[in-house]
Amino acid sequence: MQRHSKVEIKKDTVIKTASPELMRVEVEKTRRAHKIAEDCGLFRVPEVLDYDEVRGIAVFERLNGIVPICDAVSWGEEYNMVADKLGKTLAIIHRKLILPSDMIVHLPTSLQFSGNEVFLHGDYNGSNVSVDIKNNKLVILDWQMTARHGGRATYGTRYFDVIWFINYMLWLPTIKYLFSNPVNKVAQQFLTSYFHEAQNNYNAEQFDAYVNNFFAVKKESRKINANWRTRYLLPRCQKLTEKFLKSLTPQNY
Repeated sequence: MQRHSKVEIKKDTVIKTASPELMRVEVEKTRRAHKIAEDCGLFRVPEVLDYDEVRGIAVFERLNGIVPICDAVSWGEEYNMVADKLGKTLAIIHRKLILPSDMIVHLPTSLQFSGNEVFLHGDYNGSNVSVDIKNNKLVILDWQMTARHGGRATYGTRYFDVIWFINYMLWLPTIKYLFSNPVNKVAQQFLTSYFHEAQNNYNAEQFDAYVNNFFAVKKESRKINANWRTRYLLPRCQKLTEKFLKSLTPQNY
């Protein structure tokens, strides 16, 4: 996987360097998302403090006291409650985030789906979604498309962002995955909350088709990208994924 940026963390700031083209888009997305977050009050987004457009360097506010959701929240009722906020937050982002027309870059062909297009977060996962422990709010970071899929897309089916978070949970192997299924209940809560808040008519057939295609694309790449720590747990994670896929239809979110 080719990374598209360099990050330097300081006491009160985070300095990020990328190609001017990519940074221009990320800065604009972050600024607009910061305003959306302030208006709705449900989550936080770091403020852009400084930006060198020519060199592709942005200085972001460092939000102290935040912990990635993967470390801050335990599986069980706690995660189920957070999943409700996660779904609402993503739906608000999809409903309100609008970028200039010259920043529209479509998803890679293998991940596209006709209809339900929105401007995307692009890497909505358990590392970029954190919890502000003091204020008990979600914090959404890193508004650049995941480098695993090119790092450039800004626009496409809402289903990509939705399933990217669930994909993160299904393919984050831990020992607990060997003995239980911690994902499905959280995933169902997340989906229910998302589609309710999005005010978007859920089409089970379309969503099922997209998700099945998504995981077919990801299955082989996961084998390639697995490391010594995760490789031996991949079969278990694949079984959990298959169980999740079976749970989609005829569920009506």
